[in-house]
Amino acid sequence: MGRNRNNVLNTESQAINLTDAEIGNDGLFPQKKLFIQPNIGLEIDVRKPVIEILNASLANEAVLTQKTRGAHWNVSGTSFFELHILFETQYKQLNEISDKIAERVRMLGGITIASFEEFIKHTRISEHCTEIPDNLHLLADHETIIRFLREDIRKCSEEYEDEGTVDLLVGVMSLHEKMAWMLRAYVENESINGKSQKRK
Repeated sequence: MGRNRNNVLNTESQAINLTDAEIGNDGLFPQKKLFIQPNIGLEIDVRKPVIEILNASLANEAVLTQKTRGAHWNVSGTSFFELHILFETQYKQLNEISDKIAERVRMLGGITIASFEEFIKHTRISEHCTEIPDNLHLLADHETIIRFLREDIRKCSEEYEDEGTVDLLVGVMSLHEKMAWMLRAYVENESINGKSQKRK
């Protein structure tokens, strides 16, 4: 579905798309921005919904990154050093994931969302601004993202036939599964040591 298997270079229909709405200013003169649409075998009717999926995933990563930073900044207790290092490692991994997703959006000819307002609008995980996240909350977020990723992977594979995005999202899901596993191990350890926690 939606593939363009024509190998002929088409500079008229796909190469340059100028819009009056996209005005930049270099400090001297307003300039129109050039958008060269990719001719990579995926038509715009495929790339557009995939870009929306990727931007939603990017929003998830941005919100979870900030929540993980919050946990890192505010961790305390007997497991302070271990969790401090774990949370720092994970928010750095989440930053790298965000970069890869943003790059994929650009590869497909899209614009990446980049503001906190857009992240909150597009995220599919909860943002609790008055709560300090702990490892249980972060675990629940990772598992929520994993479930959305499974559905997004299915759509990109079966409906849009975009193997490049499928490959990226499978790698992202694998990283979230590993991070969730590590957090789950801490939750289990705390339960054994008398700090029972309920999962949401």
